[in-house]
Amino acid sequence: VVTAGAIASDPSDDYFMKLPQTSSHASHMQPASYFAIDENLRRALARETRATCSVDDSELPFQVHNYYSLSPLETVDIYTSGAVKQQSIKAQSISDGRHYTLDRIAGLQPGQKPELGAIDKWRQVQTPNVAHTHEAFLTHAFGDNSLVIVHDYKPLATNLASRIAEGQVPMSEAFLWSVVLQLASALSSIHVAGLAVQVLDASTVLLSPTNRVYISCGGLADVLSLHAAHSIEVAQQNDLRSIGQILRVLLNRSPDNVIAVQGQAPMVVPGRGYSPEFKELFGYLNHHVTPVVTIEDILRLA
Repeated sequence: VVTAGAIASDPSDDYFMKLPQTSSHASHMQPASYFAIDENLRRALARETRATCSVDDSELPFQVHNYYSLSPLETVDIYTSGAVKQQSIKAQSISDGRHYTLDRIAGLQPGQKPELGAIDKWRQVQTPNVAHTHEAFLTHAFGDNSLVIVHDYKPLATNLASRIAEGQVPMSEAFLWSVVLQLASALSSIHVAGLAVQVLDASTVLLSPTNRVYISCGGLADVLSLHAAHSIEVAQQNDLRSIGQILRVLLNRSPDNVIAVQGQAPMVVPGRGYSPEFKELFGYLNHHVTPVVTIEDILRLA
């Protein structure tokens, strides 16, 4: 809990709220601060509210479909058989007033017909570590033929790839375990529904300021038929292997985890500071020691 003195020491804080440090109330009465929420929680909620309600200047249209007050979030390249550029846009719904993320794929070819009905199954997936999928539609409001997939908006969450590039992710083993378990939990619900992400990597995973992890691209591969030739079993195995690939990207930040091999590309392996259990998990996900990776084995190793 933040003390009154600590709060008062930083009046320049955007979310500063000074409560009375002394009270003339009788001794049996509670001070004003007793009736306020924890100061750290209040500031976090205030930041999320400001991020949700703010609208940045942009050249985006004011309204698209049933959504208005569009504000750009970020643009990522999603790599499949080729790069797909996805622009994420925050917008408010006319129907319920809530804010959503519109994930836009621009410039669809005239003969390209997305499978919009594929989004119906994704709408049924309800799990904390997946940005829930609501609908998909085509629009010319951006001046081209764009596909838009609507997901839950996660305030202040940004894609993991950019956070890694900016050096804004923890280096601890506990954080890596947290990422693995949250992704495994999300994939468990997705796979039980008979679905697969198919484009899971650091660019399609959101990380919140409190290190909550969200898969943000639900339905994209199915709507665009990016891996239509793969069976669902193969696609789900690729999802699980992708957790290992994300671990490699995270570990690659430190030279202690990179081994130079003459005549070959450098290898990424957990360094001496990591536990035997984590090294076993990393090998299980990356070194193809078994023909099939399962959620159960990941949880057992954890």
